[in-house]
Amino acid sequence: PSPQPSTADLARPSAGERRPKPSTTFYAPLHKAVLQRPLDPEVYGALAVQVGFSPWLTVLSSLLIVSGSGQLAMVGLLPFGVGPVLAATTGLALRHLPMSMNLAGLIGFQPWWRRVQLAWVLVDESYGLTVAAAERGLPDLAAYKSASDLTLYSNWLVSTSIGAWLGTSLDPERFGLDVVIPLVFAGLAAALIKGWRRWSAAGLALLMTIGAVLWLPTAWQVTSAATAAALAVSLLPER
Repeated sequence: PSPQPSTADLARPSAGERRPKPSTTFYAPLHKAVLQRPLDPEVYGALAVQVGFSPWLTVLSSLLIVSGSGQLAMVGLLPFGVGPVLAATTGLALRHLPMSMNLAGLIGFQPWWRRVQLAWVLVDESYGLTVAAAERGLPDLAAYKSASDLTLYSNWLVSTSIGAWLGTSLDPERFGLDVVIPLVFAGLAAALIKGWRRWSAAGLALLMTIGAVLWLPTAWQVTSAATAAALAVSLLPER
């Protein structure tokens, strides 16, 4: 039997098929990228100032770190000390290994300088948008991800500045903004959950998150639940 084509093969245009204009490919995900992160950078900027960061240091952290979940975990766990911050952010960062390997297979060969550029910004939103674009058969995934990265990065910096400027006057819990971040990740994951294996992963992650919240210290909840769910799903057979 002939081998099944990969997602990357399906994403490439066939003979005679017209490739979309680069400008169209580049600008297509811009509005989606902005909508993926509606308020969480403002929340981060305000929380960072509230835990003792100066406004300029808050913006600098977004400029250099470029990790929404890692930065939010950092400001949330700082009162518990450096150890919990390092453990949680390292655990969160490890997910970039399978994410980057998956994207490399979807995007295909690129020059080294383009691979560095694509790896520079790798966040859940740009990953989810690029995977969804590959499943729709968009041919130029490198340009699509670059557009998502540029939009998300710019939006994150500007919105962090707004949150830092608001500072202590913005109370996320008072306005219900602390709910926005989990809803964004839930919506992002929902678009990617297809097949029994992914549904199993989502169900296990939910159960283990509930268990972690009930029985583990705050500093270890996210990392422990994510790691346990990933290990459990890796033992499930393929169908």
